[in-house]
Amino acid sequence: MREVGKTTFKVLIVDDEKVIRDLLTRLLSLDGLNVTSVEDADKAIALAQKEKFDLLFLDIKMPKGNGLGTFSRLKKLNPDLTCVFMTGYAPEMALLDRIKQPGTICLKKPFEDIKQIREIAHKALEEAQAAAGAGTQRNTSERRAYARLNILLEVDYRLRQKQEPFKRSSSENIAPGGIMLTVREYIAPGAILELIMKVKGNNKTCRAAGEVAWNKAVEEKPGYYEIGIDFLEIDYSELTAILINYS
Repeated sequence: MREVGKTTFKVLIVDDEKVIRDLLTRLLSLDGLNVTSVEDADKAIALAQKEKFDLLFLDIKMPKGNGLGTFSRLKKLNPDLTCVFMTGYAPEMALLDRIKQPGTICLKKPFEDIKQIREIAHKALEEAQAAAGAGTQRNTSERRAYARLNILLEVDYRLRQKQEPFKRSSSENIAPGGIMLTVREYIAPGAILELIMKVKGNNKTCRAAGEVAWNKAVEEKPGYYEIGIDFLEIDYSELTAILINYS
């Protein structure tokens, strides 16, 4: 098993396609890496809560769970996690190329060059070895799951459970994995919201659904709350049109 200093490298593969999981497992195991594979986001989160992984191969679009939102959650559990996003969709590639942070890599499916996969894994290991040898940590901005884009958005939202009329809110903090809203009501973590997002003055919209991950009162505005939302469902073609054209 390959080691860096005293650290044994562990790789987690998350993809709903068994053929992809098996291929990556075989390739990476050739280098002596400790490889674990699962087919959905829930299992990935459960594993990451029990053990620390160094490298993640993550499919963006899966039947169970939004890959980008999953990475946000995994990054909170392990801020130093390096991720290789995998996708066969052009809008997702364009979006990730635009906002990716240090420590994230985009890999197109189907794989054009099998050797590239092993090269990517080796590069991630070498970067981790250099960081371990220098005794350094990534800074706060690099630890974020994504670059957050400062775009003023109008966001209409409603609780999915109640199917109530949409209410207007705003945001200046959006990333592919989620969004932060300022609202005039308390919304408990775990609530599922339907969202319609658009840039002010433009008719292009992006529909999404997300789960409230946290909330906090805005001290300078009594009665207002900031809520963090992890996307569960989203059309990345629509999101790309907003973020690429107006960021």
